[in-house]
Parts: sequence; structure tokens; C-alpha cells
Amino acid sequence: MIETDKKRCKDNAVWLGNMAGLALLEEVNTAPKPGLVDPLSSGAHQDMNLLTFLRSADALIPYFRKFAETGLQMSEKPEGCFFKIRQIGIQAEKAMYEATGQVNTHKGAVFTMGILCAAAGICFKKYGQVSVRSLIVQEQKMVKNILLNELDMIQFKNSKDTHGKKNLCTYGSRGIRGEAADGYPSVINLALPVIRQGKKEGHNWNLVKIQALFTLMSQVEDGNILSRCGSKGLREVQRLSQEFLLSGGAYARGATERLMELDAYFIEKNYSSGGCADLLAASIFLSEIENV
Repeated sequence: MIETDKKRCKDNAVWLGNMAGLALLEEVNTAPKPGLVDPLSSGAHQDMNLLTFLRSADALIPYFRKFAETGLQMSEKPEGCFFKIRQIGIQAEKAMYEATGQVNTHKGAVFTMGILCAAAGICFKKYGQVSVRSLIVQEQKMVKNILLNELDMIQFKNSKDTHGKKNLCTYGSRGIRGEAADGYPSVINLALPVIRQGKKEGHNWNLVKIQALFTLMSQVEDGNILSRCGSKGLREVQRLSQEFLLSGGAYARGATERLMELDAYFIEKNYSSGGCADLLAASIFLSEIENV
């Protein structure tokens, strides 16, 4: 019986890790994505392309499995689980850099997927399945107090040694730490409902993902945009995204042509909504594992 339970836990961890890796592939293969890497363009990036992202995702899958396995093993110690997966995350980032020739493709995604995979592992251990509601409850137990304390400390010290910390101290943007501390509201309230509705209505899957991405871009304080182009650039990206959605979004006639125009403009302006791309991957991941 004990061996059967161990095998079931291992199988769940492998499945969750594979689904997280698949979500990264689903994100990068969504096209066209203005300013972002996809099969049609490298966007506003000189140092990476589709192949870079494929190599990165492949290198990260074993670590996504470890995140999930840690959740399964440490379900009764959520904050201890978070400390453990952060250690695994350092190893994952090293593997990413080795696979990409020292290019940062998925650092933000490692943070978010690590948390979500571990929280999903806890859910499997406690309930035998994953619902989005139960996953967020467990995610909050893992990270909320720790990350809120970190955010306070960063502001107190006025620390600016990373893009995320600089954005917090300069613009007051809490970034991915704030997103996680708040229970991923951009995923739960913005992107995930769009994905669910798009699936329900039978829209083309690629277009559903684009619609979800622009929903995020229209409202999220994307840290990548802030660090590249400041608050003025962020406001323009949000405005253009809102206009795209108001004109019918990804489902409207002529949407592809408009997306290609935006891609050219975003490349010219150096706009790349990398934070929203990571949140899209997280949303895809949750949409595929919920209620399984």
C-alpha cells in the first residue's frame, strides 16, 4: 500500500511537471504576439528566438516535476515547502542559463510555475485532485506572509539590485512577488475566465490565447515593460491593448493584420510584455489541470 502511494505521488508529480512544461510551449507558440518571441518573430529581442525558448522549456521540465514532488511531500508544511522550492528554483535557473547560452528566457516563469506546481502537488496530496480555488488557498498558505515581508523589506532598504526591486522602489510596482502574494488575481480574474469562455464557445485555441494575453496586457503592470521603457511605455502598451480588445480583439475580422502592425510598432519601441507572457503560461497551466 505504501509503495502504491509513493508511485501515485511520483506519477502526479511527473504529470504536473510535464503540464507546466507544455504550458511554456503553448505560450511561446502562440502567434502573432506583438513584441514577444513566437514562431513568426523574435519580437523586441536580439538575444533569443523560438529555439532558445524550446531549449529552455525542455531543460526546466525536470525541475517543474521536483516542485510538484516537493508539494506532495511537504503538504503539511506550506511555508517550509516554499523555502524548499526556492532552492530548487536556483538550480532551475542555472539549468535554464546553461541551455540558452546565458539568456534569461523563463526566470519569472520558474518562480510562478514553481509555486503553482508545488501548490498543485499539495492539492493532490490533500484532496486527490486540483481545483483552482483549492490551489490558490494552498498557494496563499505557502507564500503570502513570506512575500509580503519581503516586499516591505525591499522598500525599507530601497534595494534596486534586480529589475523587480528597482520597479518596486521606483514605480511602486510589486511585480510577480505581489501577484503571488495576492493569489494571482491577474490569472484568476483576467486571463483564466477568457480561456474558459473561449474554450466553451469553441474559438480557435491560438486566438483564445491571444485574447487572454491582451486581456492581461491591458491591465497588468508588466515589469518587463517598466524596466525597458518606464511608466510611459507601460501606459501606451495598456492603451493599445485596450483598443485592440474594444475593436473585437483576437476574434475580430482583420485581427491578424492588426497584430502584425502592433508587432512592428512594439519592436520599434522595444516593448516586450514578458511578465504577461509568463502569466499567460500560468493561466494555460491552470486551465489544463483544474478538476483533473
